[in-house]
Amino acid sequence: MVETNPRRNILIGAVVFITLIFATRLFYLQVLSKEYSQYATNNVVKKVILKPLRGSIYDRNGKLYVTNQPNFSLYFIPKKLVIQREKDTLLLSTLLGIPTTQLKHLIYKSKRVGTFRPRLLKNYLSQKDFAGISSYLWRFNGIQVKPENIRLYKMPYGAHFLGYINEVNDKDIEKDKQFYRMGDVIGRSGIEKYYEKELRGKKGVKMILENVYGKEVGSFANGKYDTLPKPGNKLVLSIDAELQKFAEELMQNKRGAIVAIEPKTGEILVSVSAPYYNPNLLAGANIKKNWVKLQSDPNKPMYNRVVQAQYPPGSIFKLLNGLIAVQEHTLHPTQTFYGCIGGFPRNKGRPKCHNHASPLNLIHAIQHSCNAFFAAVYVDYLHNRRRFKNIYEAYDKWYNYMKEFGIGRKLGVDIPYESKGILPSSKYYDKLYGKKRWNAMTIISNSIGQGEVSLTPLQMANVAAAIANKGWYITPHYAKEIIRNGKTEKLTFDTTKISIDSTLFNYIIEGMELVVTSGTGYWARVPDIKVCGKTGTAQNPHGKDHSVFIAFAPKEDPKIAVAVVIENAGFGGVWAAPTAALIIEIYLKGAISKQNKWQIERIKNADFIHKKKNYAENN
Repeated sequence: MVETNPRRNILIGAVVFITLIFATRLFYLQVLSKEYSQYATNNVVKKVILKPLRGSIYDRNGKLYVTNQPNFSLYFIPKKLVIQREKDTLLLSTLLGIPTTQLKHLIYKSKRVGTFRPRLLKNYLSQKDFAGISSYLWRFNGIQVKPENIRLYKMPYGAHFLGYINEVNDKDIEKDKQFYRMGDVIGRSGIEKYYEKELRGKKGVKMILENVYGKEVGSFANGKYDTLPKPGNKLVLSIDAELQKFAEELMQNKRGAIVAIEPKTGEILVSVSAPYYNPNLLAGANIKKNWVKLQSDPNKPMYNRVVQAQYPPGSIFKLLNGLIAVQEHTLHPTQTFYGCIGGFPRNKGRPKCHNHASPLNLIHAIQHSCNAFFAAVYVDYLHNRRRFKNIYEAYDKWYNYMKEFGIGRKLGVDIPYESKGILPSSKYYDKLYGKKRWNAMTIISNSIGQGEVSLTPLQMANVAAAIANKGWYITPHYAKEIIRNGKTEKLTFDTTKISIDSTLFNYIIEGMELVVTSGTGYWARVPDIKVCGKTGTAQNPHGKDHSVFIAFAPKEDPKIAVAVVIENAGFGGVWAAPTAALIIEIYLKGAISKQNKWQIERIKNADFIHKKKNYAENN
């Protein structure tokens, strides 16, 4: 009698059971399943990625600023493209505007690879261009048409903060393999780069069946696995497009910047970097050619001076030095200094000063921009041994206050490539002069903003906003809202509180008002509006001084803070101040008064470049 092994029987049974399952499934797929039958017949399922529309951009008033413009790209399948006659090659060459030899080389080279993968033949075809050639394409097997979109800047202003997009490269794909493929586009600068993930949208997928001859015969599984692309989110900027246009017109034939901020919100109203260019130059068929020309322009129109250029602040820096000294009780607001005799007497007349009444207190020293007064304030602050045990403690305290104002650090604005400016530390001076081998007289130029300190125009405008708010500011920003699925989401940004008594700002503000009513910024007056400002003339070792001015208005309820820098224009009160006044007036009143209209043409016609018009302004 043969004994049975229960464990062996169980194992055999399991094997038979699994074999029956596979056999049944195979029979179903090969005989009963229509889906598999169709797939087997057609042999190939092609996955087509559907690109989403990039999100539109609007200005603060709801005007469409940036949108998408339909265009077409032509691709060819090397294995399928057949051109039998020479005249057909000539026809295709003429239609596409591609030299015949170049076209032949492209096709021949692609055929040698022997691939069914589409190769680009011609891109950036407008609707008009495509309409002109579409009726001839039936002659050529293997050519595919893909509708795509390019950026259209409906208001061609603000290229520097808007930025531009172009095709991804290997590095871009490596950073985000889940989203990007060759042929996709990505934001390269400005808003387009910073808010890339909000604007780019979500891709869709379409599964297409192709037979063994590479011909599309329908959708796979009746579209069961298809997904639609989701457009990018809409972005609402804080920029006033009409004000931006006006400001750019004022800055034609100039190098420099204009920045305007709404003090209570940190919203950037205007942002001009001059020379500027039409953002549409970097969209469409000629992007590479235009990019090369813009980059080679000696006036550097692609350089964003608003957030990247670093200028000596000049006399606007006196406002902060005065505030810090009063806060630290090394200066009383009513205290006066004798001895302004065309310069600072305690340092052999340096820094020099201009003629004005003397003695002056803090308010009137601001009004007349007295170099000697603020040199004395700075020296007495750094060498005050009742307040500080040594110059290092005094300087480091001063340094930290300046950091709070956003100087010497990045403000965190919502566009890339922001510079932090220059604010030297005590360690920097130790390296430069040697430890304990420098004092207030060594760095006396810092007292009037002519030392090693440098600010970006955005930082200058932010200083004006912080003073207008009496000691606080919200991080300056270009975008105020994102619209997702029809719902508006308000963007929020950090608030910085400066550790200076808010009441002390009143002395600075009173002085700034006098600057405009009867001081160095007289041309910044606006009828019926109290403007508070400060002129600056930033020394330039490479040529004529830069004209600088910061201001805010109205005095009682500030709604706009402005900074203007015009390179090589000289005194701040002559050019930067009236430019700021025009920006303030048109924003607050909607029009320029008769009293100030003459300044518009005067400023527009001023040319401080002294060269032929650059490529950007000619296009």
